[in-house]
Amino acid sequence: MEALGINYTLVAQIINFIILLIFLRLVVYKPIVNILEQRQQYIASNVAAAEEDRKQAEALRQQYLAEMQKAREEAQAIIQQATKAGEEKAQEIVEAAKAEAQRIKESALEEIAREKEKAVAELRDQVATLSILVAQKIINQTITPEIQHSLVQEFIKETGDLPC
Repeated sequence: MEALGINYTLVAQIINFIILLIFLRLVVYKPIVNILEQRQQYIASNVAAAEEDRKQAEALRQQYLAEMQKAREEAQAIIQQATKAGEEKAQEIVEAAKAEAQRIKESALEEIAREKEKAVAELRDQVATLSILVAQKIINQTITPEIQHSLVQEFIKETGDLPC
């Protein structure tokens, strides 16, 4: 083969290299490929898990934001309700105070009217008594209590028609 110009050492090295490649392919390549595939699957599963965790975290964040918004709205509603209740209570207190003031005013006016009537009646009695005493002194006669009483009643009747 030297006549053909082929170097046996080179051919042996090529054959050895091919055998080494076959050996490596059969013994080493499959485990390395398996390790690389496992590593790729592990990384892909970690990426998928991280993406899932991110989605869950975002969902939780949205849920918390919704709950916070709901809590704010409920708090605002409670504040508005308390404000309204306070205003209504204040209005009730004002109305009750007005009603009490009106009742006191009416009571006072009734009391004044009663006292006025009482004073007018006492004044009539006193005027009638004084008139009888004056008339008695003038006439100089003795008036019995029955006569005095009938004269007082008659005088009161006559003066009752006068405007006071």
